[in-house]
Amino acid sequence: MKKILSIIAIIAICSPFIAQTVDLGNPISWNSKIPKMSEKVILPGFDLALTQFEDSINDANKIGPWKFGHEYEVDLGLENSGEWYRLPNGDRIWRLELIAPGAITMNFIFDKYVLPEGAHLMLFPKDKSYHHNAYTSINNNEAQVLGTALIKGDDVVIEYYEPAEVVGQGQLHLLTTVHGYRSVSFFADEMGKALNSSGACNIDVLCPLGVGWESEVSSVAMIVSGGGLCTGALVNNTANDGTPYFLTANHCGHNASWSFQFNWVSPSPSCATTANSTNGSYDEINGSQLRASNSGSDFALFELNSTPPASYGLVYAGWDNSDATTVTEATGIHHPSGDIMKICREDDAPFHNTAAGAQVWYINQWEEGVTEPGSSGSPLFDQNHRIIGQLYGGAAACSGTSNNGQYDYYGRFGVSWDGSSSSNRLRDWLDPSGSGASTDDGYDPNGTTGTADDAGITTVGSPNGIECGTTISPEITLRNYGINTLSSVDILYNIDGGANSTYNWSGSLAPGAMTTVTLPTITLSSGSHTLNVATNNPNATADSDPSNDNGSSTFILGNIPLELTLELDCWGSEVSWYVTEQTTGDTYVSGGPYSDVTGGDTEMANFCLPDGCYTFHIDDSYGDGLNGTAFGCAVDGNYSLEDQNTTNIVVAMGPDPDYGDGTTHDFCVGTFDVAVYNPLSDVGMYPNPTNGVMHVFIPGNLKGIELTIRDVAGRIVQKQYVNSGVKLIDLNDKASGIYVVQLNQGEHTITKKIQKF
Repeated sequence: MKKILSIIAIIAICSPFIAQTVDLGNPISWNSKIPKMSEKVILPGFDLALTQFEDSINDANKIGPWKFGHEYEVDLGLENSGEWYRLPNGDRIWRLELIAPGAITMNFIFDKYVLPEGAHLMLFPKDKSYHHNAYTSINNNEAQVLGTALIKGDDVVIEYYEPAEVVGQGQLHLLTTVHGYRSVSFFADEMGKALNSSGACNIDVLCPLGVGWESEVSSVAMIVSGGGLCTGALVNNTANDGTPYFLTANHCGHNASWSFQFNWVSPSPSCATTANSTNGSYDEINGSQLRASNSGSDFALFELNSTPPASYGLVYAGWDNSDATTVTEATGIHHPSGDIMKICREDDAPFHNTAAGAQVWYINQWEEGVTEPGSSGSPLFDQNHRIIGQLYGGAAACSGTSNNGQYDYYGRFGVSWDGSSSSNRLRDWLDPSGSGASTDDGYDPNGTTGTADDAGITTVGSPNGIECGTTISPEITLRNYGINTLSSVDILYNIDGGANSTYNWSGSLAPGAMTTVTLPTITLSSGSHTLNVATNNPNATADSDPSNDNGSSTFILGNIPLELTLELDCWGSEVSWYVTEQTTGDTYVSGGPYSDVTGGDTEMANFCLPDGCYTFHIDDSYGDGLNGTAFGCAVDGNYSLEDQNTTNIVVAMGPDPDYGDGTTHDFCVGTFDVAVYNPLSDVGMYPNPTNGVMHVFIPGNLKGIELTIRDVAGRIVQKQYVNSGVKLIDLNDKASGIYVVQLNQGEHTITKKIQKF
């Protein structure tokens, strides 16, 4: 099987955002070379009937988080449990198998989580039906805790990987394992259960009732807290700086290991019908720090451990702390019973009251939709789309596709605003400058500026990475950040800081909208370049916010086409490679890892490089190179890199496929200084020492190479002329000892010592 791959260069770009989990491919233990585990931990059972009875009472009164799991306290860590396995390259993995008989899902809370750079943690069912993305050092936090996502099934493996260079530096201790006994909806499709765990009168946020509430929907998240679920929302502060404050209910708890799951909505919504909503994906943030809480208004304010990435498209909700009774209607957005996001509406004015000792907004009866257990902590918005409270409790529920006509109550934001100290009030966190603001209209990091004429560059889509040829056709994304329709703008652009050229764009771009603009073709020399672009004169007026005008892209224009052929053994998932420029060390292009294929596989990569000298790096995560036959594979691997202009093989594997955890090859292409590069530098000799027959591997496409062997006294014992390839040198008739092998080709010379025994 042959696969042709398009390879994109790796250009290091710093980002202020942090992804919560990372796709690192399959867990390392899925490699068939690694032995199966021999030990497992079986968790004790619990009284499910009693737990369900307790849940029925709590659910009816919306007491505490909506429970879906039973928590076991355990004492399991790297030092006292699980199994270690060391790879040939010095890396090692630790695995712990936990069984909770009959569990629908399992999730975990680590009270010690400190991972060094390069290490990662992965979770997957024992049957390897799927795996969760990896937790890494980016999940390290001040509290040193981690709460994981849910893994479906009752037999789960926790796998910790530690590279050789950081062996012993990781700290990992499991305190709590959660046996999920009640279906959480985002696993419903996989488990064949009804998606709607909430009542049929609930209304998905993408139903008509949600029109106009898209920004508020983008602030709400479901919270996974051990064995319970709540809801809450991102809230803005008056600095508009994107500090990820998150408001929920005090009664949901103060667990720093919470997992926050945003944007979980149904693409095919159910609008108060018995029809099922379809499932959708969600975006996750893990971990937080408690900033303030108070039972008097049942609020808790957390700060997430990391800022949500721009790709999540989240909005920081606004608020009203006036506690005024001028509210005319109210809207709730929430995750009832752990279900997909819903919306409810009260068309009448809520009013002040007290409930269970807390100061609350009282909802007599919802006109559309309801809340349920799991909605606890969800935001209540007024008619101005500002948060005025968070759900504390109530008796509202579904009665078929209608609500039951009962009440709900929400802790009042205005009461939460003030308190005796920063630990029990909101104002210190949400108004850090002490401005005294009574309202805030929220913050959309990706939205318009609210100014009249403001055009900007969001991305430079092309060129980037490595481009082949001598010309580029730049593509940029133009965005209207203003509140007026954008009809014209000047786009200035230059290469490497040179003189600007101007492209006059015209069209009709609505506020907040984006469009792709292709600039005129530019002819360039090969090498590294930077394209700079900027907007000017939107709608023939001064730009009201120049901070978003500029964009740039650093790229490499290559004039030498190359083709890499990788003949893999059965374990392509171990193999990756990259090419660096010798002077700067910059990575220009990379590939792998690949799929594991019985009998081996062939992968090909085509890319371009500018004239110059480079280093080809090839790595093996297991530490045995492409030595497949040593582990029962039908083939060993091989690789070669060919200059397509000259058909020269500039890189090729030596005679021994076992290059350990990695090897490198220097090579040059194009019009380079021959004094810089020795085409004989990659000559390999194997085995060394030898008992008689030596393989000499000469890469490239060279002819007429003089090969001379001398003894330690300098006497010539053998001399011949050879070409590139693998040559057999017979030393059986030579005495044991040290010999010097010299190869000459034109002005290039290389000398190596070998030993005959």
